[in-house]
Amino acid sequence: MDDIEKFDIVVIGGGPAGLSAAINAKIRNKEVAIFENQQLGGKIWDAPHVDNYLGFYDIDGQELVNKFIDHINKLEIPVIKKKVIRTLSMGEYFSITTNQENYEADKIILATGVNNPNRIDGETEFLGQGVSYCATCDGKLFRGKKVAVLGYAEDSVEETNYLAELAETTYFIPEDDLDYEELASEVEIIESEPEEIKGDGFVDELVLEDRSLEVAGVMILRPTVPTDEIIDGLDLEDNYIKVDSNFETSVEGVYAAGDCVGKPLQLPKAVGEGQVAILNAVE
Repeated sequence: MDDIEKFDIVVIGGGPAGLSAAINAKIRNKEVAIFENQQLGGKIWDAPHVDNYLGFYDIDGQELVNKFIDHINKLEIPVIKKKVIRTLSMGEYFSITTNQENYEADKIILATGVNNPNRIDGETEFLGQGVSYCATCDGKLFRGKKVAVLGYAEDSVEETNYLAELAETTYFIPEDDLDYEELASEVEIIESEPEEIKGDGFVDELVLEDRSLEVAGVMILRPTVPTDEIIDGLDLEDNYIKVDSNFETSVEGVYAAGDCVGKPLQLPKAVGEGQVAILNAVE
């Protein structure tokens, strides 16, 4: 059995709040890692101009993010390019699960940005009862069964191909602009909008806009897992993570900062909150 990598602090999300939290943790001699499977910097990367960040008037988003990344690299903070599927409180520490590996941390900083997508009817009801966010984690549960994959992320094709080796039939319903050229030939591609997941205790049907599929499972592969599904017991308020004045969430030892905790959705606010959250986390 491989040794599990352990950290003092794990930051989930590599936007401005997460990067700020990570550098401040490192400066305070904490073993810290950032988990981010997409572009570091978040939405700032795509900004043509940033005018409200002190000292960097009229800088473009990519140039600013590259300065953030250079700061991270100089402090030798690891960036783990994997999607966090689940985080469980184990009492004195947290267990973090990605598609393929497990990690441990004493404290968690959530900096996931605005990450509560419109969910399909039945998605929440059947989570763990046929609905999953990770094919490589749960694929063996559907060996010899029919399963549908809703592909919204770049790694959807890889996960679907893995699932196709196990399932009796694999249906792939891609997002409009998703490239699925490398999809296994045995996977059936269906270009239709998913509307509802149905079942009686467990999933048995996926309703699309023009047909229904009899399936035992529905894999919903988004770039990130909805925040309140990552950690049990996480309270939301108006679809944002609820935090106290110390930026601690309803789960002891879990802090949150940036856009995921509410408006205004602004770069300077996110950077400041990342620092305040980590200062409280390391006390």
